[in-house]
Amino acid sequence: MQKFYSDIKIDVAMFGEFSITIDGHQLTNLKGRTKRVWMLIQYLIANRHKELTLDNIVEVLWEDNECGDPLNALKNLIYRARALLKELSGNDRLEFIKYEHNTYAWNNSFDCTVDFELFEQYCKQGRDISNSAHVRIENMKKALALYKGEFLPKSSYSSWVVSSAAYYSALYNECVIKLCGLLIEEQRFAEIVEICEIALKYAPFEEAIHKMLLYGYISMGQRGQALDHYNEVVDLFYRELGVDITDSLRPIYKQLINSINHIEIDLSVINNDLREAAAAEGAFYCDYDVFKSIYRVQARTILRTGQSIYILLFTLTDPEGAIPQPEVAKVAVSRLKDSILYSLRKGDVVSSFSATQFIVMLPVITYENAQKVADRILQKFHFSYRKDNVTVSVRINPVDSVI
Repeated sequence: MQKFYSDIKIDVAMFGEFSITIDGHQLTNLKGRTKRVWMLIQYLIANRHKELTLDNIVEVLWEDNECGDPLNALKNLIYRARALLKELSGNDRLEFIKYEHNTYAWNNSFDCTVDFELFEQYCKQGRDISNSAHVRIENMKKALALYKGEFLPKSSYSSWVVSSAAYYSALYNECVIKLCGLLIEEQRFAEIVEICEIALKYAPFEEAIHKMLLYGYISMGQRGQALDHYNEVVDLFYRELGVDITDSLRPIYKQLINSINHIEIDLSVINNDLREAAAAEGAFYCDYDVFKSIYRVQARTILRTGQSIYILLFTLTDPEGAIPQPEVAKVAVSRLKDSILYSLRKGDVVSSFSATQFIVMLPVITYENAQKVADRILQKFHFSYRKDNVTVSVRINPVDSVI
């Protein structure tokens, strides 16, 4: 009959920083010679309800290295792991790793709480549509509170950790979206914003969470935050992934624009909005749809005023004229954008035209001055980016011609 040591309490965290706590004594962040011992403890706890063979354990611990005598090497690791855990518990009679059925396993006789196991349980209760909305919401909130970051990030060199991390990351994102969906039904928009802002720290490229956050901002009347976040996320996907997500975000962007264009009878509110927009430093950076709207207004204006307006198109390529490799483009595009924004006036307008292109509108300027501006931008870029693995070209056209 299995004996339970109810007086010993073990808490294990695998999301974010790995730690094991036995009766209030915590051990975390082992390095150097203890790394493989750490991996052994992590693997046994993560699979404490599964049947493991000696071959399973050996393969995980030495998946990239040859081991002449793996069974003796494993016995040595088990000895060191047991000693480490006994020292942590302050009791050298306790065996946290047991040997039975010709293999090693975590001793489940102890009261042991593991964060990812609770996380899965709460997610399961949150997905169960037989539960009330209140119960589902509370369970999913508990699940999200447990997620402190990627699953065992400092052990991500191991293939079993990589697959588990991907699974829990996907489960976390699903939980965020489902929870926000329930909160929308109850019009709890402030909670949606709070949840999404935290979630994006762990999943910055999860498009659905960005959409939920934008919806939360719009629903709360936080138009400025919504527009700022929209521009930030479009720029993020351009800069980091070379992906244009404006088409995907277009429905919520239209909703944002419609909310901005509502009837406002309080002139002080309008003045505050305008004052905040005017306070921004550097050129005005915007979404390409906004750029096109400004272009149309300027094109009509020059018919009446006769003023000249020029469009500059900056294109970044590799020396052969192709799109640079992502790791090269990431840095170079960021430097080019900064060079453009901080070389221009507040009245100038800038937008991303593609993953490696920027388009600039310069009002009240001559062709010669436009050329000087382009030269100044290129000079600033070459000063900040001194590698020869990219080339920047620029085309200049008046606003009434075709680019």
